[in-house]
Amino acid sequence: MRWRVDRRTVVTSTMDVAAALAVAGAPAGTVIVADEQTAGRGQHGRVWAAPAGTCLLFTAILRPPLRSIQSPDLARLVAERVAQAVREVTEITPRIKDPNDLMVTDRKLAGVLLQTSVRGQSLEYLLIGVGLNVNLTEAELPLPTATSLLVATGRRHDRDALLHAILRSLETLDDLLPAPVPENGPDAEA
Repeated sequence: MRWRVDRRTVVTSTMDVAAALAVAGAPAGTVIVADEQTAGRGQHGRVWAAPAGTCLLFTAILRPPLRSIQSPDLARLVAERVAQAVREVTEITPRIKDPNDLMVTDRKLAGVLLQTSVRGQSLEYLLIGVGLNVNLTEAELPLPTATSLLVATGRRHDRDALLHAILRSLETLDDLLPAPVPENGPDAEA
């Protein structure tokens, strides 16, 4: 997968920006990353807010076939890939609270949101949004039920290393990625 990372300083929500870009025709693999969200979305309409530069906040645009999003386990599969990447980079093993929260010692570390647009029998796009508490101190946590990688490990973590690990991990969800183009181009014979 070729990822195209679009970095923003402040957005309302990476999901909002990605949805607008997807409607405008942005290709699969476009990833909106923000240092700060002013109206980030969590579960049940909650706002996901954090000080600038403390969290990994991104949304990836994918354009898989419709059948790939019909799995009732899709949110969990995506959350598992995010947890796998966090473990790879930090050696922390988050558990998944169904369907899409990552937890460390019963405190929320991250949330994963999926949003789709379907027209007729075609999937226009799938958005995968991730909000991961990376370098928040205990005092900066929005709720006593939240945690961060800094709190869990006692050290700061590189948000870009986490982003790239998560994107690599998402590439293992074969059904969500476009079919590979043959080496000699799309019209090459096998």
